[in-house]
Amino acid sequence: MWKDLSAEWHIVFEEVWLAFRSGSVPIGAALFDENGSLLVRDRNRAAEPGTVNKRISHAEANALRRLDNTACNVRNAVLYTSMEPCPMCMGTAVMSNIRHLRYASCDPYCGCVHLRDDEPYIRSKGLDYTNEGGEPEFVQLVIQSYYELCSIDNGSSDKVFVRFAGFLPSAAETARQLYAEKRLDRLAASGAGFPDVYDEIAGLMKKG
Repeated sequence: MWKDLSAEWHIVFEEVWLAFRSGSVPIGAALFDENGSLLVRDRNRAAEPGTVNKRISHAEANALRRLDNTACNVRNAVLYTSMEPCPMCMGTAVMSNIRHLRYASCDPYCGCVHLRDDEPYIRSKGLDYTNEGGEPEFVQLVIQSYYELCSIDNGSSDKVFVRFAGFLPSAAETARQLYAEKRLDRLAASGAGFPDVYDEIAGLMKKG
């Protein structure tokens, strides 16, 4: 439940909810120094006014582009993100010298943490990139699957949702149930904060 998450994950998931409420892909990210102090936080901004290139306005890349790398020891910093980095964000993290990364959910569609072991240059970096899994993974995949169901109804392909459903069927089914009631849309319209949203989704995981 929300109270059991660390402060780092609180910030990341708050960004997830801000992205969802703006109509963007619900992914959030935040970077912390070795003492746990917040350096920068951001989210996917694809649907926000003023975003020029919507296809590359990803949470991790947005955060890292704003980081003043002279103000911290980047190699000791930890990047938290709600979703496993895609090829662009993985590359951006590697080239930013981010050695420590925590991601709430695997991305069975375009996640690229496997490059840590598969690509010689990246393997030489000795990266500490770790999947949180468990409840945070379930919550992230529910909210992102919900977003994908909305996109499908608006004419987009179902290929991302299908991959999510194959990876974690319970999260996809929970997203279907919530989407049938437009539950997350109603919570967003009501001004609900993400702690309540998180606990509602996590509660459905426990019931399942």
